[in-house]
Amino acid sequence: MYASGNSKILFITHGAGRGRKVPTGDVFLKRLAAKSHPLLKDIRIHRTGSGSANFEGVGLVIFWLGDPLMQKYPACYVDALAIAEEAVDRGIRILNHPDALSNTTKSRQAHIWADAGVPCAAAASVSTLEEMAGAIEQIGFPCIVRSDQEHAQRQVATLFKAEDAKALDSEGLLPAVVLKLYDIRQEYRDVGRPRSDLFARYHHKARAFVCGDRVLASHLFFSTERIVGLSNSLFQREASRLRRLARYFGYHERLRADLIAADKAYFSAPLEEAQELVQAVRALGLDFAAVDYSIRPEGHIIIWEANPYFWLPHGKASVLSRQRDAVTRVDQTFDWFTACIKAYCNDHPTLSVVSASRR
Repeated sequence: MYASGNSKILFITHGAGRGRKVPTGDVFLKRLAAKSHPLLKDIRIHRTGSGSANFEGVGLVIFWLGDPLMQKYPACYVDALAIAEEAVDRGIRILNHPDALSNTTKSRQAHIWADAGVPCAAAASVSTLEEMAGAIEQIGFPCIVRSDQEHAQRQVATLFKAEDAKALDSEGLLPAVVLKLYDIRQEYRDVGRPRSDLFARYHHKARAFVCGDRVLASHLFFSTERIVGLSNSLFQREASRLRRLARYFGYHERLRADLIAADKAYFSAPLEEAQELVQAVRALGLDFAAVDYSIRPEGHIIIWEANPYFWLPHGKASVLSRQRDAVTRVDQTFDWFTACIKAYCNDHPTLSVVSASRR
């Protein structure tokens, strides 16, 4: 527990050569500096591989490390685990324990969620080429075959029939996971949603941040592809030079406006699915993470993944930044995270749900 007088917050980050870097942490610190927030003076950063951590005056340890930690960065995991064990011995509270950061391979995450009753895609892990055919048969078509340890859309294959499986180059994916593929767009069409409805016209992915029992929406992306991310989102397409030129002549303005309106509405409205997102993060043993999911037509959700080491750049770097009010939204997000950390420092055992958004 947080001891009186122990006001320091120890952030554990990757040392040189011990893991990938994302801009999120630096942007967070710059936001604190811009607001002259008193929390900034209490933050101490320790990089793995740099010797013993200084626990003097520390009341909270936050592990800000790439995941799945043990599988991708084993040397960093060993360092982090030693720090966590010392923190436990000292009675210091920990956020995102190294073991929890090792629960986010796609297969392990899915199995944990299935056992906990969290709505997610069925999964089968694949360690060797010989296991691939059996895993695909177990999950059935359509399915996704992808790296078991990556969050990005790299190395993802979509299989609809046996011929697709035969053509699959599996070796470069190992260790891999086979995941059931869902067509949420078709579900909207099946219940009679008009094609003018964005959810019936395109595939979508929502992202929300979870910290303890608090939930805050991040963004809502649409895409012509089933696996939705920034790189293939319609926002990325609408930001292209050709689409800007087309809008100059009066084309596609309505679509961009509809996409932006849906994204803003999602960010601003209360999240009905907040408790399910909290349950998903908690089941993994995590204290905070970004969660990607889709919203089904009846209002239920299916959760794709939790990412505790998420990419969140300055709002100016966001796609269609000005039109989406990204600078303000990112600032609000980091202010929200600051409030979450302060709540942990004040030893609030239960954090209340805050708003995010909906279409």
